[in-house]
Amino acid sequence: MKKENVSSKDFEEVIKYTPLSCPTKTGFMSKIGKHMKKVIFIGSLAGIGLFLNSCMAGYVATEPTYTEYSRPQRPSELHVWIDGDWVYNQTSHVYVQRNGYWTRPQQNRVYVKGYWNSTPKGKHWSKGYWHKKNHEGNRRNRYSR
Repeated sequence: MKKENVSSKDFEEVIKYTPLSCPTKTGFMSKIGKHMKKVIFIGSLAGIGLFLNSCMAGYVATEPTYTEYSRPQRPSELHVWIDGDWVYNQTSHVYVQRNGYWTRPQQNRVYVKGYWNSTPKGKHWSKGYWHKKNHEGNRRNRYSR
């Protein structure tokens, strides 16, 4: 058998790396880039739409009827009663009553009860919250001049 002398240059050419898709020759990456931009844009719009839809308050034509229930025993003299709330159910598009509860008041805060708001779209529930007490004499109201 005859042995061939292979130089290192010939060997490098044989095992030379050639990518399966050369972006400069085929434009493969630019085609994927266009499609990915569209997918990302459409996905972002859908995500924003879902987010905004889930944050919107539900509007109803009439207030639902309030069902009375028995109030549980007060745990201690330090506890205050928080009236029940209404929660909007996104799937059934109705407000569902949530029972009230006993809780300890937050320091330097007073509880503001929830209420029904009437707008041209209909009625919606504004839930109750803890509000800072106004210390008259200690601080000036920053909005009054």
